[in-house]
Amino acid sequence: MTETTKSWAALEIEVKQVDEDLACWVLMQSGAAGCEVEGLPGQPEAGGKVRVRATYDVPVLSEEQFAQISAAFEEYGLAETLKSLRRKDVPEEDWLARWKEGFEPFRVGTRFVVAPSWYHPQADGDCAGKLDEELKSNRHVIYIEPGMAFGTGLHATTQFCLRALESFPPRERILDVGTGSGILAIAAALMNKDSRICAVDIDQVAVDFAAKDFELNEVDGRIELLTGSTDVVKDRVFDMLLSNLTCEDIVALLPDYYKMLSNGGVVLCAGILAEKLPLLEKAAGEKGFRIVQSETIGHWVGIVLQKG
Repeated sequence: MTETTKSWAALEIEVKQVDEDLACWVLMQSGAAGCEVEGLPGQPEAGGKVRVRATYDVPVLSEEQFAQISAAFEEYGLAETLKSLRRKDVPEEDWLARWKEGFEPFRVGTRFVVAPSWYHPQADGDCAGKLDEELKSNRHVIYIEPGMAFGTGLHATTQFCLRALESFPPRERILDVGTGSGILAIAAALMNKDSRICAVDIDQVAVDFAAKDFELNEVDGRIELLTGSTDVVKDRVFDMLLSNLTCEDIVALLPDYYKMLSNGGVVLCAGILAEKLPLLEKAAGEKGFRIVQSETIGHWVGIVLQKG
């Protein structure tokens, strides 16, 4: 009996290069398991258009899901791109192969290198253990399994949090809210072996991915991993919160953050669309936080909030 090849539902859309990150974010927020970006024939290397392909871990997207995705593109100012939006299912192994081809090790900030799992010394294949020595010189290497594009370190929001960790060295007690692939919790664990770290996520799929990445980076015994949000650790006190979420989610969680933080504690916030920053600034001020660091990259803003 021939085994049926698993296919994933997929969407393709063409956007301006400057909107690439935003389009990927919209698709990931809609439930995509990952995004692939490729240039278009005849387009200039800079300032032209790219094709974004998002894959979903379901065989078919419902009409309701498709409508919600279209509405999200309109909400975030990308309505003109919808004429290029189309469905295109893809066999799982083909997508994973393309993902592998496009994900090379890269530096973030001054302390980290993010590398795909197939570069790990104990991996199978030609790349195992072949991470360039100069690339990883004096840096912590974070190995990530494929499958969750916003947790690989590729996105500007994740990179801001990694750089902010350098500016605000991990404190003793750390909570990673919405851990995703676990990359931020791993980074904190690698920077300070004495930190006590807890990582939470409401998505069980994300929790499962994070568990694999913790084991891959040999920090699984040092990070407590829980399914849920701040509610599952509401009686604890932390010195640092890692919060790579949407602006709306961060605003909703600010009351919890304030209660859970020690005096002088910090929240590393990313995932904030620049146009929504005033909403967060207002809410943070009302809750007793002050902004001590800010960085804008394209559509995105990362900020560090401090209590007291």
